[in-house]
Amino acid sequence: MRSKSGAPDIQRELGYLVGRLASAMRSELGRELAPFNVTSVQWAILDACYQEEADTLTSLSRIIPIDAASISRQVDQLVRAGLIQRQRSRRDRRQVNLTLTDEGNRLVPELALRVQANNTKFLAGIDEPEQEAVLRTIRRMLANARVAVYDVDD
Repeated sequence: MRSKSGAPDIQRELGYLVGRLASAMRSELGRELAPFNVTSVQWAILDACYQEEADTLTSLSRIIPIDAASISRQVDQLVRAGLIQRQRSRRDRRQVNLTLTDEGNRLVPELALRVQANNTKFLAGIDEPEQEAVLRTIRRMLANARVAVYDVDD
């Protein structure tokens, strides 16, 4: 089916539908995490530190799709909540490393169960091969996006 402009509907609706899905998943995740006083962005920070994928503000900003200033504010809140601590690097005193506190390490597996429950809600009725196909497609689209962003014609 085509829109009035002649573009296939998928090209017209894809961004809208992906945006709606992301918004709905974030909103539901917010409800899941609310009893723990943790937001979805804070969850991403805690998980990245727990998985040892990031340990500085700079490394967090490379993997979490929000601006560095927002990440810094969220880290400040997590420090005040006693879930993350800042430590100066012994090698480079200018660098501040982020590590989970004992409470943060205890909480992350519990939060991960809530995140999984949220994902399960959205995957209801979609069998495993379909789920794998969706993930492959999304990963390919994200790879295409990286190419598109950096593929500048002069």
